[in-house]
Amino acid sequence: MLPALFLNAVYWYRYNRKNQFANYHRQIWALLVALIYYFGSLTVVLAAARYSYLDTAIYYPAAILPYNLSALFLAWGLFYHNLGWMFVGTFWSAVLGIFIYQWQAKELPKLHRGQIMGLIIIFLISGLPIYQNFANSLKYTDTYGSNSLNLNKYRPFRNSRSLAKLNHPTSVKITANYPRLNGATALYPMYSAIAQTLYPKVSTKQGSQLVRVDSTPKAFDSLLTKKADVIFMANPSKAQFRTAKRHHVYLRLTKIGTEAFVFFVNQKNPVKTLSTGQIQSIYQRKTIFWSSVGGRFASIQPFQRPEGSGSQTAMEQMVMKKHKMVKPLRYQEFDAMDGVFDGVAGYNNRTNAIGYSFRFFATQMMHNRQVKLLKVDGIAPTAKNIRNGKYPLIAHFYAISRDQPSKNSQRLISWLRTDDGQTLINRTGYVGLK
Repeated sequence: MLPALFLNAVYWYRYNRKNQFANYHRQIWALLVALIYYFGSLTVVLAAARYSYLDTAIYYPAAILPYNLSALFLAWGLFYHNLGWMFVGTFWSAVLGIFIYQWQAKELPKLHRGQIMGLIIIFLISGLPIYQNFANSLKYTDTYGSNSLNLNKYRPFRNSRSLAKLNHPTSVKITANYPRLNGATALYPMYSAIAQTLYPKVSTKQGSQLVRVDSTPKAFDSLLTKKADVIFMANPSKAQFRTAKRHHVYLRLTKIGTEAFVFFVNQKNPVKTLSTGQIQSIYQRKTIFWSSVGGRFASIQPFQRPEGSGSQTAMEQMVMKKHKMVKPLRYQEFDAMDGVFDGVAGYNNRTNAIGYSFRFFATQMMHNRQVKLLKVDGIAPTAKNIRNGKYPLIAHFYAISRDQPSKNSQRLISWLRTDDGQTLINRTGYVGLK
């Protein structure tokens, strides 16, 4: 913006020099009228939008020809806070160009007291974007309260009450050459309980090295680089399969359970159910208002996860299928899943966002009372509806190893398909195959 304002000052200087204006008053008045209209209308719209630059950027640009293209560019680049400075800067850079010409032509105006007071008032008003930015920053305070994810309670070999257990000794015990485990955050309680059940002689310190929890992309990379022996995640994406092929790693996928892929909104959002088609339309940005799907008249903020994450892959494969999602804006993508929940609970103090995850993570690991799960095609994502297949978005999760796993890795994976293994998966809160 600064180079543009510099060019604006140069333009007004050359314009005055070409026409040899001796009277600057009409130019200043014209600039002042423009400032009052553009910056004044922005101030009114901002106040009406409760100082949310996001909503302002949606509705405001259409009313401000010829600045609308500039405003749309600022909105596209998420430089909302520069809207006010753009109008203020345009005014003062033009005044500067006029002043330089008047000074060069030795025709500097003699200002009387009223004009001086007027310039002081305009100067003070020009500082209003500072307050607007401050008021907007207050909107980003999460008044709903953050329910940050606590993974410590799921760490194995600590006698944690949060981990599922069997009521009897299991036939399989691994006492040496322990398989190193990693996986998606959402599945950590499950494979942590698996390790605690099958590794009876492991200490807490040793357990932290054998059982790691990473995001899905990092866990997948750990398998390719031989830093993990077995990982637990949803079906890999096409890009991940291609990456494995480039590394000459052939994957062995063993299906061990099922889980519902769920969508959630703020508790105050009146929408209770969406069809699969409506969800596709929202993430294609064809449906942009909640009023189009039975809610209030408010813009929909569709949050996403990074490419390669388990939930993003499930979203692409299960929900969107052949439909392509619109690339999210910078603030609409969250690296961590708990960030999506906190965002839906109160991003910018608004209740108009939607996000997605897996059922267990949403209901057991987060415990965020400010969000609610939606029905999809009128069916709630309950364990019963997952087992009977009524819920339309059911994903399998897998134990994944390299093509020739170690003997103990194969023992662990095979055990997961037994009655004991399936019982442990069910007791964790997921839905097993049995």
